[in-house]
Amino acid sequence: MDTITLKLPDNFSNILVNLPESGMGYQIVNVILRSGKILYKHKVLNSEILMLEENELIQARDIANIELESK
Repeated sequence: MDTITLKLPDNFSNILVNLPESGMGYQIVNVILRSGKILYKHKVLNSEILMLEENELIQARDIANIELESK
């Protein structure tokens, strides 16, 4: 399955930049959508690029919150 990317709005990037990385240059996050759906264990590169599966057709305005995945 292919992946697509979504540039996160500055308000989410500003939060993520101050949180620890899960690995070199990326964070594993849960994305909470305004609809109530949660996208679990998604990668964000450099605190600004969200990696999505090709069937996850969301836009930045659909995101209510982003949280670091707890291990």
